[in-house]
Amino acid sequence: MKLGIIFGIIIGLIGFGLFAKTKKNNTQPKASKVSAKEFVAELEKLGYYKYADKKNIDSLKNDLIENYDPTNELVTIWDDDTGVPLDYRYYWCDGETVYEQGGFTEMLEQVIPTFDKIGLIIKVTNHFEEWDDKNKWLNHRITINGTEYVIFKNFKETGWGEAVMRFAEIINTEAKKQSIDEKIFLASGGNDGRLVFLTDELYNYIYGVYNNDEWKPLEVSEWTKAMGIKPMKLNKN
Repeated sequence: MKLGIIFGIIIGLIGFGLFAKTKKNNTQPKASKVSAKEFVAELEKLGYYKYADKKNIDSLKNDLIENYDPTNELVTIWDDDTGVPLDYRYYWCDGETVYEQGGFTEMLEQVIPTFDKIGLIIKVTNHFEEWDDKNKWLNHRITINGTEYVIFKNFKETGWGEAVMRFAEIINTEAKKQSIDEKIFLASGGNDGRLVFLTDELYNYIYGVYNNDEWKPLEVSEWTKAMGIKPMKLNKN
């Protein structure tokens, strides 16, 4: 009787271990069937490197091939002096910096090289950013190309993700107005955030190959859900 109980316990533990292992494997990002060279070749075909200087294209392609990992994030090479990506697509985007005073316009300045490459006109004519000590809230708005955008209204939280969200939404709105087919997608968050300029065709291809939702580029609406960012009331009244 005792041997039977012990045997049953052992079988149960083995079964539980196999279940746990299977569950863990099912929740982990899986390796892609697309090889590194195939992935980079398709990116090039879809125009991923069209804005890069010709002298940098081979280095960019080789770097991505060497560091290709669909369970992690895209990679690129940044200019050591300016921080601008040599592909003019894949930027660092620190949510804390974008949220802090002056950070929004600083990010605008950072991505100007890509605006120039894709033909996007961004002209700021008014910018208001004020922390109200009495009410303990932030009001922040900006006028771009004649349209006033509210970034924060009576906002009392710590808005790292919200600032990045509004940045992407505003730039994408202006891109759509100007019939620009490149727009911003977002990856990761906090101090490790990324901002990626892609066409829908490039995005759909990358989205289908990369499979880690914490690191791959996402549509802004999908990214906000992944980051747990709540909708904000931004009406100006």
